[in-house]
Amino acid sequence: MGAKKKIAVKAVCLTGICACALCIVLFYIYAGRLQEDMHTTPKQDDDGYYLLCTKEDFNWFISMAEQGNIDINVRLNNDLILNDTSGWENWDDLPPENKYYPISHYNGCFDGGGFALEGYYSGCTRNWQAFIFSVLEEDARITNLNIRNSFFRTTYRDSSYEEDDGRIDVVTSAALCFCNYGIIEGCDVQAKVVGAWSAGGIAGINYGQMIHCRFSGSVEAGLSQNIKRPEERPGVSTLHAGGICRSNRGIIRDCQNDGRITLGMLPEDYHMTYAAGGIAGRIASEGRIEDSENTGSVECVQLAGGIAGASWGSISGCINSGDVHVAQPDWKYIKALICAGICASNGGTIDTCLHRGSATVTQSSLSFYAPVYGIACNIVNPNKGVIANCYYLKENTLQAYRQSGVYKLSSDDAADFSAYLAGDKKMEDRDTWELLSDLPDYPGTDEDDFIRLGIGPAEHVHYEVQPGDNLWDIAETYYGSGTFYELLERETAAGADTPLIPGERLLIPRRDYYLLRANDEEGIGWNYCELPSGETCPMHFIAAKPIDWYYGYMDFDGGRGFSVMWPKEKEQGQDVPEADIRILYRFDGNPEGDFFADWGAVRQSIRQSAEACCGDAVDSLRFYCYALDNGEKLYGFSFQLYRRTDALRCAAFYRIRDGFLAEFVGIEPVQQDWHVLERVRYLAAEIDNVLSIPEAESDCEAFYGRENWDFPMLHNPFAAALAYSKDADCSAYVLFTGAQ
Repeated sequence: MGAKKKIAVKAVCLTGICACALCIVLFYIYAGRLQEDMHTTPKQDDDGYYLLCTKEDFNWFISMAEQGNIDINVRLNNDLILNDTSGWENWDDLPPENKYYPISHYNGCFDGGGFALEGYYSGCTRNWQAFIFSVLEEDARITNLNIRNSFFRTTYRDSSYEEDDGRIDVVTSAALCFCNYGIIEGCDVQAKVVGAWSAGGIAGINYGQMIHCRFSGSVEAGLSQNIKRPEERPGVSTLHAGGICRSNRGIIRDCQNDGRITLGMLPEDYHMTYAAGGIAGRIASEGRIEDSENTGSVECVQLAGGIAGASWGSISGCINSGDVHVAQPDWKYIKALICAGICASNGGTIDTCLHRGSATVTQSSLSFYAPVYGIACNIVNPNKGVIANCYYLKENTLQAYRQSGVYKLSSDDAADFSAYLAGDKKMEDRDTWELLSDLPDYPGTDEDDFIRLGIGPAEHVHYEVQPGDNLWDIAETYYGSGTFYELLERETAAGADTPLIPGERLLIPRRDYYLLRANDEEGIGWNYCELPSGETCPMHFIAAKPIDWYYGYMDFDGGRGFSVMWPKEKEQGQDVPEADIRILYRFDGNPEGDFFADWGAVRQSIRQSAEACCGDAVDSLRFYCYALDNGEKLYGFSFQLYRRTDALRCAAFYRIRDGFLAEFVGIEPVQQDWHVLERVRYLAAEIDNVLSIPEAESDCEAFYGRENWDFPMLHNPFAAALAYSKDADCSAYVLFTGAQ
């Protein structure tokens, strides 16, 4: 036989062998499928529930539901081990043997019977495959089911899709279901849930009820960090992550998250907002979370809350014991950063909640709001939120501003937490702008909630009366204002109305007054703090204002170089006597140090300016000088100005130190009560104590009324008051907001 024929025969033989082998393989595949198709239908119990005892039974259930039997009722008869769970948390890189795909719609009852599905691994090779059920319909009931050592994931490559308008979105990752319209009750999920964009521990979106459920493990979202932004803009503007669900439009009651929630950042050109919560990332206006608790950590790049990231709905009877943290990435644009014990951005209601974990922010640049709140921030959400009867542990969370309905507790109060939440020790709001002669023991406050203003000498002085002395002048010398003459104590037995006698002795006591820090403030202005080492670090804000006040610019000659704040319009019928107040202010660098240190000479110069600018039109000129705890002085004066057509009350207060100065000039129409003095004094006293601005920024040569004013670094308040018009146009700053 020739060589060519031998080769041909060998080729035919090899082909035959391969064909036989292929037939054998196909036979076994067919036999396996036939065996699977012929799998015995599981037994039914007395309730008509099919009993799932093996993973083959579970596959049968999936097959039946996908064939349209969405009302089928099943019950676990024991734990179902779906995969070897060794190293299950690394299934992202080393997937297990068995993959499972979700049931697209389900409307029956799945009773876990207290047993577990263990080792579930979502297929994730095409859209909508990152959960056990896609949609639980209105009559669906998932009860008493445990999920253990299971892995659920979406990726941008496998789970992104195009909406009808061409915009791009990515399927939310979750363990049990993408969307729930039914009831999920008594379910305990321990899993790793990984989301390319958004993620929820148990459910993606809840429209129904989730009752007595628990999640443990981890939720990691916002992981598509190296994906180029598509040409079409994304279909969502906010990413959310939550331990029980991503978004809640229904009822969540008596649920607990023990898992770790992390929401990262997409590439910067996506311009997303990010909100994460221990229970839900977002609560819609119709959504409710009741009597639930978070013990897991929550970390986000922007808005993080122990219970919710952002809410328009209601949160009540909830406790957060987990640590909440915002770690700001290196953005090239400004975003609001908020870390809160219960809800970062609240536009709904929060009632009777407790935060006893920590709330912290790692901040590399400045945001527009104080970033740490014991309970919630009400001012970033477009709908201003309401908080009532809520408490946070002051040792773990440092909140910048007091809030209505929010009170501090100490660790010593831990035994009484239940009494506070039950209302047995319910606290009430305290708010006043007035000077308090003693440090009051208001419930829910401590020394940090008060600003101490010292007047008089550093220590008590025994003064010998000199010829020509009077109580007013002595008080003005030692206290900065003659209005404090009643503090002087005569050491002789002479009556209060008896004229002073040269040689008699007076006690000039040191006195401390207190200003209660106001409820519901927000920061205005921002800069960098210069540390003794020469480094800089961001401060929260230079000063604070009421959240229901605008701030911006006012257009009149005397206001050049000033910013302005003023009350927002109230609802019709409300009595707001201070509604016409305008408070002009400026922050700047200061190379000259405290040029008001010789307060006696300064007072005389100011009197001369009043005379030169206004003549007899100025009345009731009063001076004030207070010592602050950081060694600074708070200087001020008030007066009444009569103009041709009206009369104004005015007050000016100053903070002057090396590297920084602040001036506040308040103006209001003459009314029955003074408001401007209290508010201007408070706002100047509230300024951050350690802020410095290295270089002066204003052109002081442009200030109005400089010719009759001896302090070129400051505006002339008398000239400003003469030129003032309450009808001058005011333009407010555009406010940056959080989760919209």
